[in-house]
Amino acid sequence: MKSVLPTIAVALGLVLVVVSLLWGVLFPAGSGWTEEKSLRMRELSERAHVLGGQLQAAKAKPDMKKGLNPAEMEAEYKQVTTELAQLGEEAEGKIQAPKTAASILRWAGVAFVLAGGMVIYAGKG
Repeated sequence: MKSVLPTIAVALGLVLVVVSLLWGVLFPAGSGWTEEKSLRMRELSERAHVLGGQLQAAKAKPDMKKGLNPAEMEAEYKQVTTELAQLGEEAEGKIQAPKTAASILRWAGVAFVLAGGMVIYAGKG
């Protein structure tokens, strides 16, 4: 029974390493990201760009007769950039999640292989 557990540990470790290599294929980074979120992010990015230019122009040469005042524009700009940042963080999380899971599986597999291998090697000596 002593030699069975280390062999199982090595086999389990090898399975974990193989699963970690396939993890990105099984669970792609974009699987939780929708087309609607992509479109919203693009719209927000374009709006932030336009508002940024308008805000700079309004601060440089204020004209109360044309559109919003700089304070209102700045409030809208902050709202748009805040939502854009939140979507960006969510997108980054969706990209990093499979990499993190694969890394954990890989290192756990390596640990099982090494631990089981050391026990097998120590038992033979």
